[in-house]
Amino acid sequence: MLKLNNEMLEILRECLRSNRPDLLWVLDDEKTIEVDEELGNDLRNVINDEFVKVGLNDNDEPNELGIKLEDLIDKIGRSYL
Repeated sequence: MLKLNNEMLEILRECLRSNRPDLLWVLDDEKTIEVDEELGNDLRNVINDEFVKVGLNDNDEPNELGIKLEDLIDKIGRSYL
């Protein structure tokens, strides 16, 4: 089970809207998100795509959003690994 604060939920929502709107159903019940390995990998891939697009500074270091995206990837991974 994955529990996210409001900020992380909004980041995940934006990632899904931008990259995989077909997965927005995951956020239907925002209080708890049941994540198995397949869904977890799908979500992490979506967030990673967003990280590559907007999460890096010109020097390829993570910007503020990039750090949050990395944290979200880690939280999702810990929820099913």
